[in-house]
Amino acid sequence: MERIRVGLIGVGRIATLHALAYKDSPDAELYAVCDANEQVARRRAEEWKATRWFTDYQQLLADPAVDAVEILTPHNLHAQITIAALEAGKYVSVQKPMAISVAECDAMIAAAKKSVKTMRVFENFRYYPACAKAKELLDSGAIGDALSIRMKVTMGRQGEWAPGRVIEAPIPTWRFDDRVSGGGRVALDYGFHIMALAIFFLGDVDKVFGWITYRPDQRGHILDSPAMIIWKYRDGERYGCWQVVNSDEIQVPTKYFAEDEWVEITGSKGFIWLNRCTASLLDRPVLVMQRDGVTTEYSNLDTDFGSSFVLGNRDWIRSILEGRQAPLSGEEGKIVTQFCRAAQLSAREHREVRLEEITA
Repeated sequence: MERIRVGLIGVGRIATLHALAYKDSPDAELYAVCDANEQVARRRAEEWKATRWFTDYQQLLADPAVDAVEILTPHNLHAQITIAALEAGKYVSVQKPMAISVAECDAMIAAAKKSVKTMRVFENFRYYPACAKAKELLDSGAIGDALSIRMKVTMGRQGEWAPGRVIEAPIPTWRFDDRVSGGGRVALDYGFHIMALAIFFLGDVDKVFGWITYRPDQRGHILDSPAMIIWKYRDGERYGCWQVVNSDEIQVPTKYFAEDEWVEITGSKGFIWLNRCTASLLDRPVLVMQRDGVTTEYSNLDTDFGSSFVLGNRDWIRSILEGRQAPLSGEEGKIVTQFCRAAQLSAREHREVRLEEITA
């Protein structure tokens, strides 16, 4: 294939970021869009200059011109559409979280093994330039052996003054409906990003302990925040933690979502600090390393959160052309799902939980 023809299934607000990858892409074109809302499907097709639009994903999958699909629907639809797409002979990229249960993950993995095409779970944070650079430094031994990781998320309010806003719509209500979202706007939905990064940086996780509070946010939706999650890695005596808090009184300068992330990695010889990702709460260099009393600031990196979607999707397109598996594979996505669910189970039962306890 000289140029991959892609169909987007589900073109709500997150699709705005995914579509960025196909603008001026030499390797792929956004050929088709699909949404249950006909008005939205028509508008997106016109906006993104897609050749075709659909309201039924089965019709999109039946189109022989479509080579690959991105599944950007509510979480409860991920498994059934992924399996149908693989059976239709399409390459698949499915938005995080992979699915709402480990049983669904297993079914998706089985379908991928039967197919001649590949499936990947899309998690964009690992493609954020500062995250990728931090991983490069860590793997090169720049701060010695990794000892621990500390991660922090603050969720606030996007002020009307936010300049150059890309994402306009509020969080859709289905994300707070457990039957549709799988339960856990923070621990599963947002948490998939954080848990995937924790594994990306330091490796496989053995066991988890969590505290999660449930309370209404500014719109009356039940949010699983504040929360504190801690874990132990399989390799050596290494630990990680993730703290998430939310406050409707914090205004977050952002073009995207009213939330931001910080990461601190401690090594045997120094530290790496990632100072922002989704937004711009902390006005300092996006990435800082300290070793042997010397501080190095990485101020020349691309800090636009949208770039992580462009880089992540273009890597997926290249993986198709090169015949390789793009991260995250189905097996990797399942492990992240188990990580998220283990944190929730721990908080419910007040005990540490091993990932392998989370089964179908």
